[in-house]
Amino acid sequence: MNPETPASPAKGQPSPTRILLVDDDPINQTVALGLLRRKGFEADSAANGKEALEKLAGKKFDLIFMDLQMPELDGFQTATIIRENESRIAPGTATRETTDAMRETNARHSNHIPIIALTTASAAGTREKCIAAGMDDYLTKPIIPRELFAAIEKHLGPRKG
Repeated sequence: MNPETPASPAKGQPSPTRILLVDDDPINQTVALGLLRRKGFEADSAANGKEALEKLAGKKFDLIFMDLQMPELDGFQTATIIRENESRIAPGTATRETTDAMRETNARHSNHIPIIALTTASAAGTREKCIAAGMDDYLTKPIIPRELFAAIEKHLGPRKG
């Protein structure tokens, strides 16, 4: 077992919050993952958008921190793809009863993963561009732990336990 990864929760205990950090800088990854894991979050990383999409296809995450400038797929492109995937409607919904369609709409919205830009880019208009790409929030680097944890609480609510 990795000493930095929290143990699995005991039976009946809630599972830890899973956070995906998408950043191509290994030092930024080390710092952020260390902060998150010390607070008891289950944190994983991806070095670019393509790798992030692969991880999202195989595992459910509760929140994503997304760098903007990365090779392969940048943060804007990756956020747009994630939002497109979340908004896809299952085939045949047009013929379902209204209550079934409403349930599906609610389920789609519950699949929404908060994406928080985590970037050194602080030029005017960057925040707006992040929101337009489907991100929910914006933090600048260097990482300030209290801001990082405040953003998590803002989007996921207070931690239990």
